[in-house]
Amino acid sequence: MTTYRDLKAEDVSLAERMAYIDFKLQFTGMINRSDLKNMFGLAEAASSKMMKMYTDRFPGNMGYNRKKRANTIKSDTFKPFLDLSADTALGMLANGFNKNKILTEPMLPYARIGIPNSHLDVNNVACITRAIAGGYSVTANYFSANSKGESWREIFPLAIFFNGKTWSFRGCCKKDSPEGVFKNFDFARVKEVKANEDNRISNEESLSNDRMWSTQVPLLLIPHPSLPEDDQNIIKMDFGFMHDTKLIVYERAALVYVMTKLWQIDARTDDEVDKGPPSDPLQYQFKLTNQDMVDVVIKDLESRSQD
Repeated sequence: MTTYRDLKAEDVSLAERMAYIDFKLQFTGMINRSDLKNMFGLAEAASSKMMKMYTDRFPGNMGYNRKKRANTIKSDTFKPFLDLSADTALGMLANGFNKNKILTEPMLPYARIGIPNSHLDVNNVACITRAIAGGYSVTANYFSANSKGESWREIFPLAIFFNGKTWSFRGCCKKDSPEGVFKNFDFARVKEVKANEDNRISNEESLSNDRMWSTQVPLLLIPHPSLPEDDQNIIKMDFGFMHDTKLIVYERAALVYVMTKLWQIDARTDDEVDKGPPSDPLQYQFKLTNQDMVDVVIKDLESRSQD
């Protein structure tokens, strides 16, 4: 089968445009001539020609859908010629298609620290990202840390996010409520997934109705008081607030818990600190100084989401 390297040896511009079509089909499920115009500045005739060239070379990958008025993936026969990892694909979906990421050829000596080799199933990831782009639900066999087991559930995937180590997605889950509950899901815990293209998303299940996602919460942080003064000063330098008493970070309410774990933020109330065991000085980097306000905002958002 033709590879990206084969096409690049033949014609660099052709390879990049074919790669973009392949990427869009696999991870969003569709592509239009306007996409090629926006990405490469191609005129309508040139875009049409490029689409035909792709179809001629990879006849089982793409077909025109009159209902959607778009060229869409032939999911039963699609075979990508791009060999992308799920992590690379998700990074492009978040930051834009990057031809330099297709082949791993760093310009300077480079190493990633503390990140395990990707174990995400690229087909599962693609099925979920196509659902986000297409606005429909998936049925997923998902391992839940809360229930400590796998279960099938219907989810409307809505957005992707990255915490610096792992990729996750926000979705409206129909498992415990017919109205749906907005939750965070780890891509790695999706064991199997099936698309429900006929089950279109409603306004109630959309991201615009997810108050926890759309609300930004200010987190007022100081270096944790239990740390030695030298360590506190290093944190101030590393995070850019050497001459300010507090660092203010705005985060989506839906991701505050993720943020506290990632940045080692002590989000305990004064009562919890008094009643609990002494904390390890290395356990926390920051102290959240407006914990009461954050709790009030999140509880209010949660209660309104249930109305």
